[in-house]
Amino acid sequence: MNKPTPRINSQLREKYAGTTVRIAGKIHSYTGETAVLSTSDGGQVLVKLNDNSKWGSEYIEIIGRVEPDFSITEFDSLNLGNDFDLQLANKVVEYGQKFPEMFQ
Repeated sequence: MNKPTPRINSQLREKYAGTTVRIAGKIHSYTGETAVLSTSDGGQVLVKLNDNSKWGSEYIEIIGRVEPDFSITEFDSLNLGNDFDLQLANKVVEYGQKFPEMFQ
């Protein structure tokens, strides 16, 4: 059975260094090999893209590993559309931290 993948925001990266996580955000900038996401808590995160990235919307969720420099190395991603509520996504992150047993 696979382990649950915690949903995080930019403030939680330090806690999850070396761990596979999910992080949602809006594409702030994109340079080919890296991108910057504006995350659900209003922070920004550098994402190191994989060769198969197929981002097709403004909002995405990255599944990846938090690196020692707190960037995220992308394993996979999900397009979340062009009208996604990041404040609501941040509430899910907060509740996942308070009640982790509900998200396993």
